[in-house]
Amino acid sequence: MTRQEQLRERYEDALFALMMEKVAISEGKKALEENERLKNDPAAEVPEAVSKRCQQMIRQHFAAKAARKAGKFTVKFFGKIAMAAGIAAMLFTSAFAVSETVRINTLNIVVEVFGESTDFYFAKSSTSVDDSQITAGWLPSGYVLEDQGKDELGRWCIFRKSENEYIYVMYTSGNGSVLSADTESAETEGVQINGIQATLIKKDRELQLAWGTKDQSAFIQIIGTGITGEDLIHMANKLKF
Repeated sequence: MTRQEQLRERYEDALFALMMEKVAISEGKKALEENERLKNDPAAEVPEAVSKRCQQMIRQHFAAKAARKAGKFTVKFFGKIAMAAGIAAMLFTSAFAVSETVRINTLNIVVEVFGESTDFYFAKSSTSVDDSQITAGWLPSGYVLEDQGKDELGRWCIFRKSENEYIYVMYTSGNGSVLSADTESAETEGVQINGIQATLIKKDRELQLAWGTKDQSAFIQIIGTGITGEDLIHMANKLKF
């Protein structure tokens, strides 16, 4: 390449960069104007149902994060194609796969195990969340109810003993959703909760317990610190929703 060709190439690169900067400034200005328009347009307001759903997902995320990076549960909503693929896969590669009874009882749930997580897929259902709250028939010594709430997707409550000792209970409608439990580098064990197959996850200082309701219309998750696995299972057996 001659000196003249090198200079021309550099000139073209510089000219292209200048043009792209102008485009970026122009598009950024348009985006800011559109943002202002949407903020002042009542018709563009986020629907209340969507807002509540986002709030619940944020609440679940930060409640789990409060466990100091212990096993988090993530709720994702997926479409018909993903659901069909999940149902077709039927990858019962965890403790759920060993029991024929469990397979029959969990036709509405698909359990898929990855290296870093265990995902629970739920089929669509017409079951809606009622007005009842979560009540604990038994609590480990020192734990008291700190907060509770509910929305159209489910209900939750937090029991606390100290800043670093708490139990977080979530009851989530399984209607067309997938819940992902962090099981990377964790110990998992199949247990029974009121005759229903459940998964106990042990990671660092935190314990997680996850299972579906008998009719498989909802999913229950308990995240706890400062508590033994035996106490967590005993508490789960005494919960009412």
